[in-house]
Amino acid sequence: MSGEPVAIAMEVEATPPASEPSVPTPLPTPPVEPVVEEDEEPVTDLVELLESAEDLEAAEQIPVLSSILLETEGRYGPKATSVKERAVYAVTRAYCAAGKHVEVVNLLTGDVCIGFFENVTKAKCAKVVRAVLDIVCAVAPKELEMQADMCRSIIDWTNTTSKRTFLRQRVEAKLASVQFQLNEYGPALTLVDKLLLELKKLDDKQLLVETHLVESKIHHGLRNVAKAKAALTASRTAANAIYVAPALQASIDSMSGILHCEEGDYGTAHSYFLEAFEQLDQLDDAEKAVPCLKYMMLCRILDSLGKALKLSAKGGVGIKADHKSEVDISGMLSGRQGVKYAGTDIEAMSAIAAAASRRSLKEFQEVTTKFKHELQDDLLIKHHLNTLYEQLLESNLIRIIEPYSCVEISHIASLIGMDLSVVEKKLSQMILDGKFHGILDQGKGQLIVYEESEKDMAMEKGLQVIANMDQVVTSLFVRSRALRTMMA
Repeated sequence: MSGEPVAIAMEVEATPPASEPSVPTPLPTPPVEPVVEEDEEPVTDLVELLESAEDLEAAEQIPVLSSILLETEGRYGPKATSVKERAVYAVTRAYCAAGKHVEVVNLLTGDVCIGFFENVTKAKCAKVVRAVLDIVCAVAPKELEMQADMCRSIIDWTNTTSKRTFLRQRVEAKLASVQFQLNEYGPALTLVDKLLLELKKLDDKQLLVETHLVESKIHHGLRNVAKAKAALTASRTAANAIYVAPALQASIDSMSGILHCEEGDYGTAHSYFLEAFEQLDQLDDAEKAVPCLKYMMLCRILDSLGKALKLSAKGGVGIKADHKSEVDISGMLSGRQGVKYAGTDIEAMSAIAAAASRRSLKEFQEVTTKFKHELQDDLLIKHHLNTLYEQLLESNLIRIIEPYSCVEISHIASLIGMDLSVVEKKLSQMILDGKFHGILDQGKGQLIVYEESEKDMAMEKGLQVIANMDQVVTSLFVRSRALRTMMA
């Protein structure tokens, strides 16, 4: 018995104590190397050259800025790339200011910038190319041929170098827009159709919106309103899936207003132009806002005159004037926008409204001659002013011949103040169009006007009875033939 406790004690002593959690031995810390910036290239000399060029004339800036891009040390770190990017933009402005259009066309693909583009990323290259195109369009907006040549040069360069598909597509879209402004509708439409096939495969919504919008403008220039509406609908459909910048949305609204104006829906067109004008006014883009304001005034003039003359949008309904209706656009000119955008464009539209209110063809012609640039250069305004002139001419002719049953054509020409041949041609056209009933006696040089006779309703009803009887007889004949077939 006395040995048991001893054995237990011995077992307790033999049991090792509970071990504490082991602490891992720290590894030796490697020496910390100092962080070296990627770009430690000195660019002070490049910055000084860029700043010194700002005080020089445009022709003197070009060699200084070119030396930055052609420097022999080959510095293309982040800081040097930023300085050279600014130099590309500056030399573009200098070439445009100096009027060296050939150099501008060859700038991006020539020796000056080719080294820069080969040493930067494709994204940076595409950004610089698009920015240079925007600068050229802003600084030299009327040099459309130069812009087109520059776009073609860039497209050729993208085809010969490594894959730059996205850049090529954007430059092609810009080229189509420039060709539209040059009235080269055929080449522009061919380019747009080819570009749309590629964009639909890539599903590039942003560029699809812009390209369909250009397509709509081209079809409108070709007077194909149906296809222009289809292209604009496609542009709106693509725009619903993405965020659209206010400037692009204003262009879409403006195009919608143009197409509604072509269809004679002047109220809806005015609403679209107002939406576009308000967006452009907030962006302080006066260059694009003024045409929208002119279109709003044109819609007001056409709508008021159409009601006054009781005309349809295309001049197809009666001609007699209602002298109580006047063309009033004073409310559009008395506001803040009217004062802000006052100028020759607004003055021209006000003069047209005044001439239309007085139904004065002579004053109308004088206004169109005086403001030829403001009124004839715009496709929409030119087309509708021609229509407006025809409507005024027909209205005045109707007012002159209304008291007569027979009148000499020379007398009409003297009263309206136009050549005899022009008046005779217009009267014959109005007779054929059914604007009034009459004949031209060219032997005597007279216009014989007939009174408008009421339709003979008895004859019309008689013809309707005969048509109904024909249907009854035809039906009976079909039934009798069916009976004969059954009996046989």
